[in-house]
Amino acid sequence: MVVRDRQEHEGTLGTIQENEGDTNLRIAVWATAVLVAVIAALAGVQLTRAIPASSIAIYSTIAADQPGGTGFSWPSARESAVSVAGLDGSWQSGDQREVPIASVAKMMTAYIVLGDHPLTGDSQGPSITVTEADEETYESDVANGDSNAAVAAGETITERQALEALLLPSADNIADLLAEWDAGSVGAFVDKMNQQARALGMDDTDYTDPSGLAASTVSTAHDQLILVQKAMAIPAFADIVSMPSATIPVAGTIENYNYETGEDGILGVKSGTDSAAEGCWALAVKRTIAGTPRVVYGVVLGAPPQTTSSLALMNAALRAGLSLANGVPGKIRQMTVLPAGTQVGTITVGWSSTPIPIVTASALSGLGVSGTTITLRPQASAPGSSFMFGQQVGEITASGLLSGSQSVALVTQDASGNPPLTWRLFRG
Repeated sequence: MVVRDRQEHEGTLGTIQENEGDTNLRIAVWATAVLVAVIAALAGVQLTRAIPASSIAIYSTIAADQPGGTGFSWPSARESAVSVAGLDGSWQSGDQREVPIASVAKMMTAYIVLGDHPLTGDSQGPSITVTEADEETYESDVANGDSNAAVAAGETITERQALEALLLPSADNIADLLAEWDAGSVGAFVDKMNQQARALGMDDTDYTDPSGLAASTVSTAHDQLILVQKAMAIPAFADIVSMPSATIPVAGTIENYNYETGEDGILGVKSGTDSAAEGCWALAVKRTIAGTPRVVYGVVLGAPPQTTSSLALMNAALRAGLSLANGVPGKIRQMTVLPAGTQVGTITVGWSSTPIPIVTASALSGLGVSGTTITLRPQASAPGSSFMFGQQVGEITASGLLSGSQSVALVTQDASGNPPLTWRLFRG
């Protein structure tokens, strides 16, 4: 009996142990399943989290080519100003003060007449009848030694012929004739001259007569540069000032007082000389600049003569004007401000510590003038969580160039790629 009872006890104990083992196994399996579920849930959360946006950094200093040099060399004159057709900006000598401009004033007279009575093609325009008062003005100019063109009461002269007499031999009497024909009186015409000056932004100009004979007719080189460019945009004006001579009634053949017009690329425009103004010249001259033929516009006022003769005054004006125009080509050059592929910053993604360069997609170039500063203005923004090789992320603009502000694209020098699985699972 004792042996059987022990056997029965041991069998019961074995059954209990087997039951406990099964329970522990079930617990282990359950715990593992829970752990796997938790890990899977956490991995799911990690894998579905948004990829952070890339970050971008632009250098605070970007090395750029600069024109260098000291700017224009100004001729011997009271003041000067210059510009180049097709290029932004103009330049002037330091101190611009209102000074007498002599017959340079006749540019405004012609500009107003052509604005009120346009000439197209070879048109002569309306005829103007010369009055006895016009003849008396001519005789007075002859007596005073002023520039003139012969007229006779009762004759007729066309608008174009009158403008030729005004602009070529710089006839003072024709300036008065045109003023009265256009506005009814010299005074009314002078009012129009000043109104037009204000409209053009010539704020330091005061006209008191249509010829410039009065020393009280004053302006600056800067203001007259505005006018010469406007006047030369009128075909009839540009055509007349380029003529070496013309033929008109009574006076016959008249010569261009700017005797070098047509030579050395000189297109002409208008000179002015007297003891108060000294040598003055508003000029247009063809020059080759950075390999391209262009028109240089310039104004010199108060070029000092070697003697007080009219020829010496004219020579001083021409010498100063050509010196100004001839100096321009050497001061302007084609330049590459930033070569293609210049690194200007970096872009970084969250899964890599190695930044990717941001570079210029092409060369940033243009015309620069000595003595100016080229300013760079980059603008860029991060493209998001990923990007392709060569993807545009902004642009960089250079200001201070003569061809206007120039911009080129900024691009990535590599692709972002995809974030590794391990980074996505274990990122913070």
